Amino acid sequence: MNDMTPGFTADMTAEDTHSFTLSMCMHLGRPCPAANRMLRTLARALASAKGATEDGFEVTGESQLEGCDRACLARFQASHDRIRVFCGTEDDADFTALNHFADAMLSPSAAPYHGTAAPQSFGEARPLAAPAALV
Repeated sequence: MNDMTPGFTADMTAEDTHSFTLSMCMHLGRPCPAANRMLRTLARALASAKGATEDGFEVTGESQLEGCDRACLARFQASHDRIRVFCGTEDDADFTALNHFADAMLSPSAAPYHGTAAPQSFGEARPLAAPAALV
């Protein structure tokens, strides 16, 4: 185990640390494998960085997704609380609007979404609850 990342070992996978949700890609008709790889890579990176970063740590960015004939632009926003990847977005798509869209899709209690910043697909990773300490 790395001293800087309590609870995370090199043989752990993203599924050991996060739960994942992926929407259908409007182009492929199934979850985008490139977005899935990006989401899982970000989850592993955030889990590895947990001991070396503060709780409020966040990274955002964009990448061209390879893996299908569209090579969509994907924007991501990753923190220790939540990671989201939005595929097929415009260069200037606002994270607030994209997150409102995702919230409306994922939570029945979220406010309805009436905006125009709808990605072609998106994915979310949330950390799994830490196991309760054995007494």
